[in-house]
Amino acid sequence: MLKQPSTIPSKKVIKPGVFTLDTQVYPWHCPIPVVHVEGSSSEMGRQFGKATKEIIRRVVAFNVPSLERLLKQCKITVKDHLSTTESAVTKFTEAEYLDELNATAEAAGVSYESLLLTNTNIDLIYELPSPESHGPLFCSFFSAWGNATADGSSLVAGHNDDGGRYMDQFLVLKIARPQHGFPFVNPIVPGYLGYHSMINATQTYCCSTGIDDVMKNSQVQLDGVPGWILFRWLGQYSEGTKDAVRRFLSVPNTTCINWCFSNSKQGTEIVEATPKHHAFVKFPSRTRDWIVSAGKTLSPSLYPYLKKVAHPSTGDYRYQSIKRAVEQHYGAIDAYAGVEIMSDHYDSSRKEVGASEHTVCRHMEYAGRFGGTCRSLVVQFFNEESDECATEVNVSLGNGCYGYWRKIKFDRELCPVSEYEDGVEPTPQYLTRTLAA
Repeated sequence: MLKQPSTIPSKKVIKPGVFTLDTQVYPWHCPIPVVHVEGSSSEMGRQFGKATKEIIRRVVAFNVPSLERLLKQCKITVKDHLSTTESAVTKFTEAEYLDELNATAEAAGVSYESLLLTNTNIDLIYELPSPESHGPLFCSFFSAWGNATADGSSLVAGHNDDGGRYMDQFLVLKIARPQHGFPFVNPIVPGYLGYHSMINATQTYCCSTGIDDVMKNSQVQLDGVPGWILFRWLGQYSEGTKDAVRRFLSVPNTTCINWCFSNSKQGTEIVEATPKHHAFVKFPSRTRDWIVSAGKTLSPSLYPYLKKVAHPSTGDYRYQSIKRAVEQHYGAIDAYAGVEIMSDHYDSSRKEVGASEHTVCRHMEYAGRFGGTCRSLVVQFFNEESDECATEVNVSLGNGCYGYWRKIKFDRELCPVSEYEDGVEPTPQYLTRTLAA
């Protein structure tokens, strides 16, 4: 049952960087922790590093050995890789991001080099040593606006972070007021500079998913901007869908994924891209007021640059599952319906309801792997001229079907104005009932 709202203090009262880790219940059986940061990049880095140092140390310890092995297999030194990364970050985004990582590392008690290397993890996994055999870690998302929504004027978007749960489960919700750019909200793995769901005060939202088909070796670009840093730059500085697309296309990226850019007044564009080629994804209906993605290659023009996997793939099935969920809610989509969509258990491979790796709410434990949905997010941008609530963000740790959903409402300056918690600690009976629903 939805709890009564509690008023959040103004940002002057909130102490930046304050966060208490409850090691008994975190991360699965509690609302996602919130960390407030503000100021210069270095100041935000120190605040965030101090608040989440326990998790950052785990994240670095988990990532660094495997990333060093990958580089060694490709005869690339860590020093050369980090030098190339620093050059790309400075040239194409913001040099102050390196200062932020350095401040975060110092506050968390890890080395700057190990934290910068960790921020290139997804890029190295996608590219090295054999980019045509990387692991299938995907997400799913939708965006709906206009007549697809309940009020006809909002934009509602959802994103499930589906990946390896060991690291991706250690998420916090960062609410940031940077000295430069726009205030932003970002569910993030501590230690990463950015992550693949970012919302800013211009009512712009950036998210992504991987695809089943893998880019060919010819598409590899080692001197681009790492994905997590690129997301941070896009999420912090983009003023709308068009600006986000322009920025993305102006910067060399290093991965092969779908990039989704949404804005309350400009709708949504999905750019499907390898590091060297891109295409704009077509809308799935004539109404052109909603779009989805979940691991399926959506742009045939990219086929020559991809190594096709066996089809139908899990991406094909999950795409059909989320497409069906959005179509069923068409004309009535709001934040509540968005939560239902991202918690949906229809398996298009079997054409029946049942939690699995082929559903929107991805349960890879049913396939014998400790992976799947690690975090669900739904955002609603309101277009009416109201300062009371311009943006509503709903976030749940773990699978959205049984997690605690933290709902925070923000004004037009992206200052939090109220908060709800929706959910009870899942019991075995509740979990069974939910998965069978």
